[in-house]
Amino acid sequence: MTHRCAVIGHPAAHSLSPALHRAAYATLGLSDWSYEAIDVEPGHLDEFWATLDSSWVGLSVTMPFKSEIIAHGSPEPLVTELNAANTIIFGSSGERPGPPESNRCYNTDVPGMTGALAHRGLTSATTAILVGAGATARSGLAALSRIGVNRVEVVARSAERAHASLDEVAARYGIDLDVTGWDRLGGLGTDRADLLLSTAPVEFTDAEAAQIVRCAPVVFDVFYEQYPSALSRAAASAGRVSVDGIDLLVFQGIGQVRLMTGRTPDPQPLLDACVAELARRRG
Repeated sequence: MTHRCAVIGHPAAHSLSPALHRAAYATLGLSDWSYEAIDVEPGHLDEFWATLDSSWVGLSVTMPFKSEIIAHGSPEPLVTELNAANTIIFGSSGERPGPPESNRCYNTDVPGMTGALAHRGLTSATTAILVGAGATARSGLAALSRIGVNRVEVVARSAERAHASLDEVAARYGIDLDVTGWDRLGGLGTDRADLLLSTAPVEFTDAEAAQIVRCAPVVFDVFYEQYPSALSRAAASAGRVSVDGIDLLVFQGIGQVRLMTGRTPDPQPLLDACVAELARRRG
């Protein structure tokens, strides 16, 4: 019997997760596993849930369901702390997906961030600049705390929304938070922090990016839709360490593959597969 997995979200067709997971199955010799992208419109999660049968093992979950999915499984502590899950594994007893108490919700975004940073050589830091203040920024704070960061300067369009989103998480992890306006992003100065983490879905101009990357020796842009992004290109040109959205996708994906299959793939074939898939789409 085929073991079925998928990524759900809206939109979902653009996701590189199928390329990543299928590459993992190939390297692990798992010929009876399948993975697809399924677009589920907001308000239709329960309707999709009713279509699942015993062939399903688990799901990757992206926006807008990272909080809603928690009602369908028992959350690990990190999920509860961040109110965000990106993975659900179905229980093995009875017909999948089973009742919520038989399923388990996980967040692999946080270990994915620390894994991506470690892959590019950064395992510890004390200060960071965080661009953006949404759900991904909350995961970013948790990841930053794991590598020793205790002081974060947040650049956000709304200080009020930034405090509402991030203050509780920062306090939980012992991080001193300072919020500054978006208009200051290009003038933060040189080497102001150990790390710049951008969680805002913004495509900066080349000129803006060149100014922004000066503020830290390591630049991490979590989005891959414009890979390589302006921040990644500017970081490379300036001799900064660049960590990008493909890195994050692969290392959070390795966590998902481990949860779903019990096996851990090597990262390089997955990185290569994602870059090749992007090139195919553009070519």
